[in-house]
Amino acid sequence: MRVKICGLTRAEDAALAQSLGAWALGFIFYSQSKRHIDAGQAEAIIRALPKPALAIGVFVNQTDDVPAIAKQAGLGGVQLHGDETPEDCKKIKQNFSGLVIKAFRPKTENDLAAIPAYKGIVDYILLDAAVAGEFGGTGKTTDWALAAKAATLCIPLILAGGLTAENILAANRQVHPFALDLSSGVEISPGIKDTGKLKGLFKAIQGDKS
Repeated sequence: MRVKICGLTRAEDAALAQSLGAWALGFIFYSQSKRHIDAGQAEAIIRALPKPALAIGVFVNQTDDVPAIAKQAGLGGVQLHGDETPEDCKKIKQNFSGLVIKAFRPKTENDLAAIPAYKGIVDYILLDAAVAGEFGGTGKTTDWALAAKAATLCIPLILAGGLTAENILAANRQVHPFALDLSSGVEISPGIKDTGKLKGLFKAIQGDKS
């Protein structure tokens, strides 16, 4: 099971997540997020890691900012969490050689109709909970039934939204995503990870025999 730990702001949290087996580490560059970090801070954290990591930057309607921030911070992927169109994603792909993830926050099955337009453009889609006025990081659980349908749309899916050590195995069994993304579910407060919760998460994953 692949897990991305997102909303990192401290070197010790990133190092712990990596040591426990995280597939990817996420850093948020959206200035209105409670977990916001700038490129210099992210670069320092990534450089301090004991071994190379897949660092993914989260952006919200910041298409023009992505290449410079990605280069400075040393990102291997970007996650577009706003209203980015397929054309926006193509533009980023032209200036960035790493992975591109496009996030969606569907309310109904009809909202899934927008996803196929990104096929062949982005590497992954990410489904997060639909919360009015929010672009993510709410701790609300995504509709797993919708996510399971999205997982059949021929673009590898990452599931986010309200995941914890207690529900991640059930989510994985129902949705069958490529990876799962956690932030608030392993935190003490926004951007500050809980050592016990992180260890508990990976213990649950490693103990799963299903």
